[in-house]
This record gives sequence, C-alpha cells and structure tokens, in this order.
Amino acid sequence: MRMAGTVASRNGAFVAALLYIAWLNLAGGEGGQSPVYYNFLMIAAMSLVLFRVVLRNPPDNILRKTGCQAMLLVGLALQIKYSAVFEGVFLGIFLLWSDWRAGNPLNAILRDGFLWCLLALVPTLAVAGFYYADGHGQDWLFANADSIFLRGTRTAATLRDNKLRMLSITLPLIIPAVAGCWWGLKSAVAEKSTVMAFRYLILWAVSACVGVILFGGWYTHYALPLLPPLTLLCAPLWDVPNGGRVCLVLLTACGVVMGRKDIHKHTQQHGNRATLAQLTTVMSQPIGCTFVYQGPVILYDVLPWCGLTNHPFPGHFNEFAERNATGMDPHEEMERILAASPLYVTTEEPAWSEENLAIRSQLYAVLKSRYHEVYRRRQSRSGAFLVVYKLDNRKP
Repeated sequence: MRMAGTVASRNGAFVAALLYIAWLNLAGGEGGQSPVYYNFLMIAAMSLVLFRVVLRNPPDNILRKTGCQAMLLVGLALQIKYSAVFEGVFLGIFLLWSDWRAGNPLNAILRDGFLWCLLALVPTLAVAGFYYADGHGQDWLFANADSIFLRGTRTAATLRDNKLRMLSITLPLIIPAVAGCWWGLKSAVAEKSTVMAFRYLILWAVSACVGVILFGGWYTHYALPLLPPLTLLCAPLWDVPNGGRVCLVLLTACGVVMGRKDIHKHTQQHGNRATLAQLTTVMSQPIGCTFVYQGPVILYDVLPWCGLTNHPFPGHFNEFAERNATGMDPHEEMERILAASPLYVTTEEPAWSEENLAIRSQLYAVLKSRYHEVYRRRQSRSGAFLVVYKLDNRKP
C-alpha cells in the first residue's frame, strides 16, 4: 500500500494492496508455493530502493547502504527460490545506474557493484559452505544446479495449457496496469518524483515478466512473482475518471470470488480435513508404513513413513520429466521401496498425461499380486480416483 501510494491516491493504493492478496489464490498461492514467501523479501528490497533512492537524491553513503540492504534481501529471496534472480539482476542494474547518475567515478561504481553482488551471494555461499564442510558439497551442487538442467520437458499440450492459464491470470492485471500507467504518467508530467516511481515500477514489472517467460510455464504458480509489480501499477486506475474506480473495485471483487471458487474446486479435487480423517482412519487399521506414489503428501506427516525413501515428493517417481533430475534411478528406488513391503500404498487412477508409465507398470505389477484395494475416492470433476492399497499377507 505504501509503495502504491507513490503513484496513486491513498484509496487506490489500499485497493491495490487488497488486489494482490485476492489474486494469490488465482495463481495457486493458497498452497504455500515459494513465491508467496520470497515475494515479501523482493517487495521489501524494492521498497527500500523506491523510498530511499528513486524518490530522493541520496548521498553516496545512503545509496551504498541502501544497496547493501536491498541486495542482501535479494540474496535471502534467492535461497527460497532461484527464480528471484531476474528481479534481483534488475535491482542491481538499477542501483548501478543510480550510482552513475549521481556522478560517482567509475572506480567507486565498480566497488559498490562488487559489494552489492557479494551481499546478494552471501546467503547462497553460506549455505553451500555449510554443506561442503559437512561433506555434502556435491549433493548441494547437484540439487541446486545440475538437477535443473537434467529435468526433461513436458508435452507441448501441457505446456500450452499452462501458459494459457497463466495468461488468463495475468492479462486481467496487465490491461488495467497499462491503463493506470498511461493515465498516471499523463497526469503526473509535472511531478518528477511520481514519473520516476512509475518508471521504476514498470521496469520491475518488465523484469518479472522476462523471468516468467524464460523460466517457462511448468506450473500456474510460476506467475506469482508478477503479482506485486502488476497490482502496484493497477493502483492509479482508481484515479482515472469515468469508471476507473468502478473497474478497480470490480477487478478486486472478481479476484476474491474467483479465488474462493478455485479453492473450493481444489478442495473438491484434492480433499479437505474430512478426507484426511477418512484416509487416516482407513490407513490406521492397523498402523503401518506408508508410501505415497501419487496423492497427498500430508499423509507422511500423520502416518508412519518408516524412511522408505529420501525422495518424498510423488512427482520424483511418477512424473516422466523428472526421471533423470533427482539423483536417483526411479526404477531402482521403486524396487527397493516395494521390497520393504509398505503396508499402505497411495496412488491415483487412471494415469495422468505426464506420468512415467514404466514406473507405474512396475508398481502395479506388485500391487496386483500382493495388495488389495481398501479405499477409493473420486477426485471431483477431474475424473481421477484417489486409491489406497493395503498389503495382503495372504498373498505370497
């Protein structure tokens, strides 16, 4: 709200702040995806530069100090997810440009740039140093770098559908943001500070868009980093005469209603507390080791896991694109898990479009010979079923 107040009236800034919260649910943020958390750090970094650098002509020591604080926040954001690097690069370049605009000599600019880059890397270097000191340096390197490039590709149809979904989420923000910027810049010609704030926020939005485009359309929640700058730029719409205020209120209301609708749909598809209670009841007669091939991983928090695998995310097994990206051979790992005879196995039927069918066949060969079905729940309109199989001790 404070940042939006630099380019819009107080009421417009307030509605823009509500718009950001409402739009999180539309992009899958209700699941606690990483941008929900690192957006806060990026907003904090961007706001420091906005209030101390963009809207003022700070002395060198304030500029240097602000850059240090902002880039350290960027470094913390990078430890949550490396996709924050695109916004971090923009912020670093903007700080260097501000240093140059202030008339500082080249050696001073290079010194500041080195310091800011170092601080942005400090959290990552500290974590890497910890793992290397503990003898797991190669594991850290694989998980944070190598695995990204070993990931396969999804089918063209899935990527297209995801990109269209992301576009449907962001386009209702992009259009009013453009309208708000056009009006705000047109009416703020005499206000140099407001024009500078607009340019800064627009460049932030562009850098976030570039990051999303380059990072790809794997999941809907990849659009979450776009929400802070876009909702900020929607704030001036409040001050546009002849309907701007109504449009912004309706946009926010639509975000609330559609977001709640999405949450309801996700609850129907993936279950709620009552579903979890049913599952835990079924899978506690008797208590035994659990393996989630497909299904809610929260089961690992409420039922015995027995350390069957160090890859608890189902996608590491069932997703074809992940077959080479996790540091394990999924066939060998699946064979090892099934040899341990977990009492319960959770899966979904039928197979989904991006599934590793060879792994599924390996699993179901054992399920059909040694297990029997004890629970089945339709996943709402998706047409899939959540199924629990229990080890049958009567079978060899």
